[in-house]
Amino acid sequence: MSKGQKVVIISGTTSGIGKELARLYRQNGHTVIGMSRTATEPDIAVDVTDYNAVEQAVERVIEQYGRIDTVIANAGGGLSGATELLSTEEIEKQLSLNFTGALNLVQCALKGMDRGSNVAFISSACALFALPYRAMYCASKAAVNMAAHGLYMELKPHGIRVSAVCPGDIQTNFTANRIKYSDGGERYGDAPKNSAQKIDGREHKRMKLAPAAKKIYKCCNKCKKPLYIVGFKYKVLNFLRHILPQKLFLDVTAKLF
Repeated sequence: MSKGQKVVIISGTTSGIGKELARLYRQNGHTVIGMSRTATEPDIAVDVTDYNAVEQAVERVIEQYGRIDTVIANAGGGLSGATELLSTEEIEKQLSLNFTGALNLVQCALKGMDRGSNVAFISSACALFALPYRAMYCASKAAVNMAAHGLYMELKPHGIRVSAVCPGDIQTNFTANRIKYSDGGERYGDAPKNSAQKIDGREHKRMKLAPAAKKIYKCCNKCKKPLYIVGFKYKVLNFLRHILPQKLFLDVTAKLF
């Protein structure tokens, strides 16, 4: 392996952000091992919610390359619906994939990481401000941010950098793959369905995948800050979130979505 070449593990590389990140790392001469449920060689097929499977997959990488320089916890999925009406099973699945799955990968990868390594969690702008009828998705990503910030403090003295990267909406198949529950019952009526349709209808306004992925790639490479927000309007929204009264910010967000 040539000098400067990194060994990089990325989860969720079969499509979207993960696939594009893998391409960028390989394009820049790094060794990339993708991990996803439907991966094929040279990537590794693994369900990130299964700790033992992740541990075995990571051990294979360490055994082959001797180290891990960068781990990017990217695998995730969406869930929308009235929070009151979501089943415990669906809520647990969402938290297991977006939060526990990310933590599984990072915990296992850290066994092969040393000073100078990077840990990046691909979180979401939804981790910063809640949305109605997507509360469980937002909660799962907020948990990712808190875990990343805790690890940032724990690993900084040991020279391992940790960042949570929060992109806004990007044109991928994420929206189409989101699990949607439109039934609002007597209390919510058509509100969950209307909210989902409003969000889905903005697909053409989302950030293009290629340029957004380049920005995310730079964030993962640097890992100099505990938090990166990708997308100008999301940076503005985050600023407003800090200066406006919380009640006003939530009430405006509720009307918008």
